Amino acid sequence: MDTVLLSAFILYFITLIGIGLFFYKRNQSTESFMLGDRSTNYYVTAVATQASDMGSWLFLGFPAVVLVGGMFEVWTAIGLVTGMFAAWTFIAPRLREKTAQLNALTLSSYFADVFQDKSGALQLVSSCFALFFFTFYITSGLVGLSLVFSSAFGMSYHVGIVVSVVTAALYTLVGGFVAVAWCDFFQGLFLLAMIISVPSFGFFSVGGLPAITAAAELQNISLSVLSSPREMLSALFLAASWGLGYFGQPHILVNFMGIDDVRNIKHARAVGIVWQTFVLLSSAAIGIVGIAFFAGQLANPELVFIDMALAIFHPFIAGLILCAIFAATLSTMDSLILVAGSMCAQDLYKQFVNRSAQAKQLLWVSRLGSIAIACAALALAWKSDASVYALVNYAWSGLGSTFGPLVIASLYMKQVSKNAALAGLVAGGVTSALWPFFFASLPLIPGFLAGLIVLYLSGKLFKS
Repeated sequence: MDTVLLSAFILYFITLIGIGLFFYKRNQSTESFMLGDRSTNYYVTAVATQASDMGSWLFLGFPAVVLVGGMFEVWTAIGLVTGMFAAWTFIAPRLREKTAQLNALTLSSYFADVFQDKSGALQLVSSCFALFFFTFYITSGLVGLSLVFSSAFGMSYHVGIVVSVVTAALYTLVGGFVAVAWCDFFQGLFLLAMIISVPSFGFFSVGGLPAITAAAELQNISLSVLSSPREMLSALFLAASWGLGYFGQPHILVNFMGIDDVRNIKHARAVGIVWQTFVLLSSAAIGIVGIAFFAGQLANPELVFIDMALAIFHPFIAGLILCAIFAATLSTMDSLILVAGSMCAQDLYKQFVNRSAQAKQLLWVSRLGSIAIACAALALAWKSDASVYALVNYAWSGLGSTFGPLVIASLYMKQVSKNAALAGLVAGGVTSALWPFFFASLPLIPGFLAGLIVLYLSGKLFKS
């Protein structure tokens, strides 16, 4: 094991745990643990929101598909930036105001309040769908981190995922929402610097654009964003298959709910979109530079960033750069673990087990719920052979299809009944969950449309 590389990782982990301990005393109530008393400033909200979105997909999954499929895959990034801008503009302000008015701490409890469901059905079903897809999302992070451990240290897959899940759970459980937000802010800035550095050095080391163009021609990889007008429909479908997901990601929406002032959302949007644009372009550049850097000799395309960093930089610097994968992955995993725990406490335990539960009791249930979902992801990752890209796509599509139509309905549609909301939620979630087993196309659009259509038609049938 390379002790120089290891020292960089240890330094990084100590920093994260330190942030969690710093905020420990600020989280003695459920609202402070789950939403930080809605006090997070705009620049922390902006970077934390965007960082909680990307995960190991940013360094492993996306560069890999660009490396193999060429510049056409950049339509994924175009869809993500467009979808995020729409979410900041049309979802964030209204969701912040409505959840504050209703004192809703989770998305599921918000749905129950806004659709006037006193039976608990919406909370139960929405929480179960969320926890199901969260498990796959966290699993994608564990699989991604295992690639780092095995490549950098020769560590076994199983030891790597255990270390990863323990680290993410520890500082999340200790610090709560504020610690997660500040950790994600720190990690967002850190990974921005690292993801720009690697393709920049790699670009000059391969001989620039002429070398990349020549290598792409030899490997029959297109460097055109759109090779022909006929591809436009496919490009738009690819963009929408990712961009629409932003309307229904609980771990992203919770950052909208926790900002200190709704008037600061426009400032957060500006900072967040600039950050997102830079990291996605840099991520795509990793794949493009990798075409010439590895000349088609890379056995696993998802190792393009890792192997490039190890080849170019001194071991300690390479270690710090590889910590950027941890930054991206942990910034997603911590948000998912936190939101999962909040749902377990507010939407399951308090709703169905103990309605009179006190704040400290709910806080501990939330922490136990976080541990449970982390262990479930660990169990799934233990025997998983799926790629990071496939796992993220499945979870992203599932969450977007399940919750996106309902979020839109709650903010922009009047007199939607609880039965219609429940029908739309189930239709979107089930369609997206089952779609990949029968069709090759991405599941977000069919799932999202199924949810919207069933919600609308059910609204005509169920008036109460």
